[in-house]
Amino acid sequence: RSSNRVATMESSQTESSSAQSPAPPTMEASPLEPVVSTSSSSSDASTSSSGSDPASSQPAPSTAPKKKKWDPVSIPPPEHIQMQDFMDNCFAKSAMSFVMGGVAGGAFGLFTASIENSGGPTEVLGPDMRDRPTRVVLREMAKNMKDKSLSYAKGFAYFGALYSFNECVIEKYRAKHDRWNPALAGCATGAMMAYGGGPQAMCIGCASVGAFSLAIEHFLLGN
Repeated sequence: RSSNRVATMESSQTESSSAQSPAPPTMEASPLEPVVSTSSSSSDASTSSSGSDPASSQPAPSTAPKKKKWDPVSIPPPEHIQMQDFMDNCFAKSAMSFVMGGVAGGAFGLFTASIENSGGPTEVLGPDMRDRPTRVVLREMAKNMKDKSLSYAKGFAYFGALYSFNECVIEKYRAKHDRWNPALAGCATGAMMAYGGGPQAMCIGCASVGAFSLAIEHFLLGN
């Protein structure tokens, strides 16, 4: 009887303890949730990767060698070739320089003569022209201007012809186009122009004209 009472008390205590401590709730996991989350995460990753790096979606540049572009070569007609050969001829250069030098010298002589005549006929023609008629004075002044223009034109024409010819010959002989060609041509031209003054005048003419040609070529033309 006492044993039955003890067993009854133990069973009552066990029931009370089980009633006081509730069982932990069971979580039911649906089998579709991980699949849906995985697909969404993969789509987000692909969207972020495509949005953050647009260069990755572009195709890789081809490594094929580029074709070279060749410019067309135009062959000049025979008339142009003949004209160029004529311009490269030393005698043709000398003739053109002779004409151009004569024109420049005539203009320079006319300018200097007009400046001299601006002071009056007595300074150019002498004091005896004061008593002569105006027509005679004007004729003498025009003759003075003509003589001076011809003198300058002659000197410039000879100088230009000699200088151009000497430079052309020196350039063809040296087979170079540098600043020393004008210097050597100026030296030879200065010596030729001062031939009538003797060896000393020729040396002075060579040094002065050569130095002037070299200075012009260096400072003005920058060659």
